[in-house]
Amino acid sequence: MSRTYRALTTLALSLALVAATAAVAAAAPSAEDQNDRLLRGIEAAQAARTQNAVEQARALERQAGAVAAQPAAEDQNDRLLRNLEAAQAQRTQAAVERIRAGERNLPVAPVVTIAAQPVPAATGRDVDLIAVALLALVGGLIGGAAWTAASRRRPNRAVAA
Repeated sequence: MSRTYRALTTLALSLALVAATAAVAAAAPSAEDQNDRLLRGIEAAQAARTQNAVEQARALERQAGAVAAQPAAEDQNDRLLRNLEAAQAQRTQAAVERIRAGERNLPVAPVVTIAAQPVPAATGRDVDLIAVALLALVGGLIGGAAWTAASRRRPNRAVAA
């Protein structure tokens, strides 16, 4: 192998290593993106729970309104029944108010991680591409030099006596 061919081979290997390293560094998702996706999932779950609570409260209000709209007769049993229905409507209204107060005072749920999240070595936004390119170039040159040195072995020549 000529020196020029070896130098070009080493340079080509170095550039390939630079390109591969830069592509991996640029394609790595950031930890902030992962946290944002997790937070959006938690917020969606809270919104669904809140919506279910609102629908339950509205159903209770409709039931209380239907109970209160019925005409009442004036005998003693009807008055007792009306008082029971009024008490039930008050309890329902109190439950609705508690649910609405809970909706207004919903705390933000803390982010709980089950296992430690692997942190990427470098994210796409925080990577200094020039430094990565230089490190890859130096690594490629060292690897190319080692490869060249290993391929320089010459066959043993027998000494004629």
